[in-house]
Amino acid sequence: MITLYTFATPNGRKASILLEELGFAYTVHRLDVMSGEHRAAGYLKFSPIGKLPALVETAADGTSSRLFGSGAILLHYAERTGRLLPVNPDVRAECLSWFFLGISDLGPAAVEMFRFSVRLPEKLPSAIDLFKGELIRCYTALDQRLAVEDYLAGEYSIADIACYPFIAAAALSSGALLERFPNLKRWHDQITIRPAVIRGMAVPET
Repeated sequence: MITLYTFATPNGRKASILLEELGFAYTVHRLDVMSGEHRAAGYLKFSPIGKLPALVETAADGTSSRLFGSGAILLHYAERTGRLLPVNPDVRAECLSWFFLGISDLGPAAVEMFRFSVRLPEKLPSAIDLFKGELIRCYTALDQRLAVEDYLAGEYSIADIACYPFIAAAALSSGALLERFPNLKRWHDQITIRPAVIRGMAVPET
């Protein structure tokens, strides 16, 4: 039995998209972030610094294992199932390069851009400009890659899942953004209509 502890954020939705793509049965625990549930002792035993999402898998004998952070969840289940991760070593390396770009560059830049441009009452133009520049660098790299491949690794993979929810969020907040990156837009539109992505993006229910 799998329990996914999550919230309606791009990072959370990476995990639910993965589980839907793999066809796994799972239950959802919607974290009450506003009340600080992700900082409470009950959740910290699954995710030591309160990162979300986290996942707990309980075996038939009652033993359980945890995973915290979207990157760990995606990579673990892709390796374990042999799906959404190319077999060819060179293609796999390319996949992991884009996967980690999504985890280490695109995601953090998008989170900090949101923090400085929306959440914080005091706007800091230097910070906003910094993270906007980082996002544009990521969008440009993704667009160039997608000019020569349908998907980031050539085939649909965890690299696409790692990046898609942040691009989808950007498309919602700025409808004209993707018009500047036609290959990224084509990729976004193609992934948006995948049935598993539609289901995964609706988790948790709001």
